[in-house]
Amino acid sequence: MTIFGWDMSHFDAPGIGSAIDEGIAFLTHKAGGDKDDAELAAWWSGVRGLDPARVLLGAYWVLYPGNPTGRASLFIDRLDAACPGWRDRPFLLQVDCEKWNGDAGTVPSKADITVFCTALTMLAPKLHPVVYAPKWVYGNSLTGLNYPLWASAYVLGTGGFKSLYPGDGSSRWAAYSGQTPAILQFTSSASIGGQTTCDANAFRGTFDDLVALAAPGWSPDMAMTKADAQLFITEVRNTKEFLSDTEVGIIAAAAAAKLAPQITALSTAITALPTVFGEAEVATIVSGVLAGLTPEMLAAIPADLAQQVVDAFSARLAT
Repeated sequence: MTIFGWDMSHFDAPGIGSAIDEGIAFLTHKAGGDKDDAELAAWWSGVRGLDPARVLLGAYWVLYPGNPTGRASLFIDRLDAACPGWRDRPFLLQVDCEKWNGDAGTVPSKADITVFCTALTMLAPKLHPVVYAPKWVYGNSLTGLNYPLWASAYVLGTGGFKSLYPGDGSSRWAAYSGQTPAILQFTSSASIGGQTTCDANAFRGTFDDLVALAAPGWSPDMAMTKADAQLFITEVRNTKEFLSDTEVGIIAAAAAAKLAPQITALSTAITALPTVFGEAEVATIVSGVLAGLTPEMLAAIPADLAQQVVDAFSARLAT
């Protein structure tokens, strides 16, 4: 089975017309990255009532080189500001990596993409980003990227998106950078929902398969429960080879206080990072996670505990 999607921006009208009845099963809209998309909120107000069991909604961020953790925080902040309720349903985080105006300096590196996506999974731990990084930009340079690829390879002509789809066996689905793309953007000239020049995409699988790919840990209650906190504490204590007793105590206390969903994701990340990233990347990601704590969350940390956090992590990253 193959399902179809539409990734939108201010170049489209925010209304989707009859797109769902025509067979569109996933919708994303530009949030920002180069600059905020002014139509995001209007688009969201029109689609947020769609049945999450029938339509997967999402948003994309244009990723530029440098400061990937900061950019990840900006992405989540933008969604929180413009798309109220986005956390209450499965959601597709799309990372847009391209060469803009022929300038190679606009292309984010594999390291930037990896750190950005890792930071996103810390900020939205029940979601798994999909990376629009086409072969015509990256070739096979993304081998080893642990996030699914969203390819683009266009057919000729205009018309309805289903009539333009080249088929599940098309060479446009060919593997590159060591993986077969999860999603294929096959035209920017489709007719969808009464609009033309639309970006049409395909996913070879069921709707549930796509939700499992994009939101593998999603559940209606995104908050950390008492049981989650206890599990987190146990997992942190099992990472003794990476953490000091002081760090275990600090992080466990933060988890028990339910400071942020980001802290939940940090338990898994701390275990994996030393074998995946260099020390500089570890420092960058940890700093980004800590930067994601809101003023209210920070205010809830006792002064002496906050100082312990600073001292413990500073000592860890200095070694």
